[in-house]
Amino acid sequence: MKAVGAWTFVLREARGARGRLAFFCVCIAIGVAAVVGVASVSSALEAGMRSRSRELLAADLSVSARRELPDELFELLDAKAGLERTQVRELATMAAREENGEPGGARLVELKVLDGIYPFYGELGLEPAAPLAELLGPERTVVAPELLYALEAEVGDRIFLGGALFEIAGLVTDEPDRLDFSLTLGPRVLLSAEGLERTSLTGVGNRVRHKVLVKLAGDTDSEALEGLKGSLEDELGDPTWLSIQTHEAAQPGIRRGLDRFARFLGLVALLSLLLGGIGVAQVVRTWLAASVRDVAVLRSLGLRSGEVLRLYLAQVLSLAFLGSFAGAALGSLMPFALARLAPDLAPPELIGGFQPLAFGRGLVLGLAIALLFSLPPLTAVWRVPPALVLRAEAAPLRAPRWIRYGSLAVLVIGIFGSAWLQAEDLLIAASFTGGLLALGLVLVLAAWLVIFLVRRIPRGRLSPHLVQGLTSLARPGAGTVGAIVALGLGVLVVASMALIETRLEDELSGSLPDDAPSSFLVDIQPDQWDGVRTLLTEQNAESLDSTPVVMARISSIDERSVDDIVANLEERRERWVFTREQRLTWGAELPRGNRLTAGALWEREDVNEVSVEVEFAENLGVGIGSTLVFDVQGIPVEATVTSLREVEWESFSINFFLLFEPGVLDAAPQFRIAAARLEEPQEDEVEKALVTGYGNVTLLRLRPILKRIAEFLGRLSAAIRGLGSFTILAGIAILAGAVSATQVRRAREVALWKTLGVTRRGVALLFAVEFLIIGLVAGTLGGLAAQALAWGFLEHVAELSADLPWMSPVFAAIAASLLALLAGLGASLRALAVRPLETLRG
Repeated sequence: MKAVGAWTFVLREARGARGRLAFFCVCIAIGVAAVVGVASVSSALEAGMRSRSRELLAADLSVSARRELPDELFELLDAKAGLERTQVRELATMAAREENGEPGGARLVELKVLDGIYPFYGELGLEPAAPLAELLGPERTVVAPELLYALEAEVGDRIFLGGALFEIAGLVTDEPDRLDFSLTLGPRVLLSAEGLERTSLTGVGNRVRHKVLVKLAGDTDSEALEGLKGSLEDELGDPTWLSIQTHEAAQPGIRRGLDRFARFLGLVALLSLLLGGIGVAQVVRTWLAASVRDVAVLRSLGLRSGEVLRLYLAQVLSLAFLGSFAGAALGSLMPFALARLAPDLAPPELIGGFQPLAFGRGLVLGLAIALLFSLPPLTAVWRVPPALVLRAEAAPLRAPRWIRYGSLAVLVIGIFGSAWLQAEDLLIAASFTGGLLALGLVLVLAAWLVIFLVRRIPRGRLSPHLVQGLTSLARPGAGTVGAIVALGLGVLVVASMALIETRLEDELSGSLPDDAPSSFLVDIQPDQWDGVRTLLTEQNAESLDSTPVVMARISSIDERSVDDIVANLEERRERWVFTREQRLTWGAELPRGNRLTAGALWEREDVNEVSVEVEFAENLGVGIGSTLVFDVQGIPVEATVTSLREVEWESFSINFFLLFEPGVLDAAPQFRIAAARLEEPQEDEVEKALVTGYGNVTLLRLRPILKRIAEFLGRLSAAIRGLGSFTILAGIAILAGAVSATQVRRAREVALWKTLGVTRRGVALLFAVEFLIIGLVAGTLGGLAAQALAWGFLEHVAELSADLPWMSPVFAAIAASLLALLAGLGASLRALAVRPLETLRG
């Protein structure tokens, strides 16, 4: 058939089934909108970060580490012509307002010490609007507005920092290299290098992040930046503990997190699109069932089965393009809507505009999914004999086996390919496809079981409305299986995310265990411990615990240097396990909440013994008998792994990955960590005393930190739930589409019922029973699956007790039933409004 004739056929077919085909477009549009929305938000943020990369780094290049930067680095930078550099140090400490020379309210803050020009790029928001050099000084500081609120202070007041007094000279309202949606411990405080010298914050044990910001002369390109980075790595020997970044890789942690989050949400969005594909299959199946005579006529006119298939495929692709285009257009608006409605998740200044690649990806995926899910039902054209035009009882033809099974194989391969495109990971794509197929199979079997049971249930004592509703579920072409699968998957996504989020929030923001510490004190110097312990005792601290800490790095494992190990690792996270600063402690006995799983504690006299936490040992690739060499302030210390431990981290007690036997590290430079349970008024008093008497000691309140983490997780889970709602919408659209696709048959049923004396309200009640049962089954199965998924995640991934509400499947079933009722009755309004006489006359 010529292209013009095929297009004419498509247009004529479309005119006869506008409502049904509209639902076809809606099913695809919803899924494509979710896919494009996720990709657009991710791409827009990435584009925004790329366009503002210098501002996000505040420089062309940065060199940072968790230890003092080497003198060779400064010598190399000073030797290169045209470079400007600024030294930055960041650490957490306590700030308290002055009240008559004594500390008043106190607050944990993030201190940023600047020695030079800041920033080189971007703007530092200051009030009053004055150069930073004029506001900072040996006795002056600028602070974030929220610190003033917390301390009930004003500009011009004085605050204690590290035992020294500073005047608040202004407010810092914005930093180019600090994103608003990052997780922080407290408000920002800016200090000069001269001001830091007046404090007691530079002792051993203070966890300081050291950084040098570098600006190159003139306009620099990527080649020049990479050249400078390469020369620094060559000259410094590329130490594993040193991070050298160009502005093009600014905010790597946020970029990695954004990438992982986008992949996860991309799979959730793909699930919505796949559900839309189920709706497409439902509509196509019903459409072909109503077009059997048309297909028979085409076959009688000489068209082969393949040609008829191509005609219907042309119509499917035309509708899929319309739906995909509409969904892609809607999804492209999501970054701008998110920036307006949730600026903490997507700061408006980082939205990079329209994302054509995301739009194109959604368009391609929409067309592909529509085509893949249409192929299996379209193989029915082979089963229509030409003789059906003349004889209603003509036997159907069998489609070739390779067509029937090949279409299903292509569908599975297509789902896997789509998941691979979204996740960009072969294993994740395979897991997603396998899990989806397994869950879909369970839902299909459950739907078939429902159909099997309703066909055999005794009906003598049931009400007519219930009998008719049950009968409707089992009739041919009812779409029961597709509706239950789609709606059940939607309920699964939303309910499981809600259960996990609620449980995590309860774990983080709920009350701590009765005997768990509420506060941690870090960076206590050995000569300060007696005074700090006395202070805590005077404030009636309970569950007081303390342990010495030595900072070190692993230099070799089983005679293999860490540099060699790290060189063969691709993931930064994997490298970090080997290159991070290790906190070492020692003790004659196992700490509370620890349990040996292998080996024995301190039984060998020929070696220095160390006990390693089980999962950390797995990450390091060590076991009983492995030899570790630690670099302790330049001195090598060798130890042999003689035991492995499980640690009960949720007890919030002081615990470590590495526990040495007593005597090995006694002479090493050390500080102490203490934990205690204090009521909030006592915490306030301890904070005040620490600010003046022990300015280097930092008090970490556990409750506020857990609250901030819970709020942060809440924002992320809100995004997941919002996207998961697309799957619910897809399921509703599929149910409504299946109902709409059977309008003609439902109109005949309505006419017959009305002719038999049933009112319109009575017919609506008959339909309501059918839709309620579909929603009840889908909601129950989806709710139970969500309960199982949430349990598995909490128990085996988050390692939390899965204390889930047993009523959640009931609530899911009720909600799904109501949604199915509204969608089904809404799609049946046209059939209910048709006059019986018109329908009976045909």
